[in-house]
Amino acid sequence: MRHFIRISLFCFLVPIVLNLSGCGSTSAEPEFVSKLVPVTGKVTLEGEPLSGVMINYIPAEGQPGGEIAFGLTDETGSYTLQTQLTGQSPEDSQGALPGNYRIYIHKLVLPDGSAVPETLSDAEAEEKGAKQLLPAQYSSPTASKLTAVVGSEPTTNDFTLKK
Repeated sequence: MRHFIRISLFCFLVPIVLNLSGCGSTSAEPEFVSKLVPVTGKVTLEGEPLSGVMINYIPAEGQPGGEIAFGLTDETGSYTLQTQLTGQSPEDSQGALPGNYRIYIHKLVLPDGSAVPETLSDAEAEEKGAKQLLPAQYSSPTASKLTAVVGSEPTTNDFTLKK
């Protein structure tokens, strides 16, 4: 009887372990990557383009399977979203999953007003005295009331901020 239990347990566990280990899988790409939708837009403050600001799309509360997407604005205030994926190049992770998002937009500047070097993390920049350039109503992940929807087709979401 004991031998039968071991064999039964083995037959039950082997398929689970093989499935979890990815045995037979030819791609390391997460399944949701094929569902990413291109998202672009423009961020302005009082009608002027905001360059060098980070825009973050956080899945709305209760939205299943959401992934955070983000983008950095260029000199015209334009951004293109990507979803952070370990092991994927930025080109392979362009876009966001369809759904509803909370948005926060932030830009840290050093005490002299200059841009934070890309080599510094936000925490390191803050240790050097960096301050948030935008009001908390836009820059705080918890206080921002900005929202956006990403549809199933390429989406454009512009944000016009006021002081």
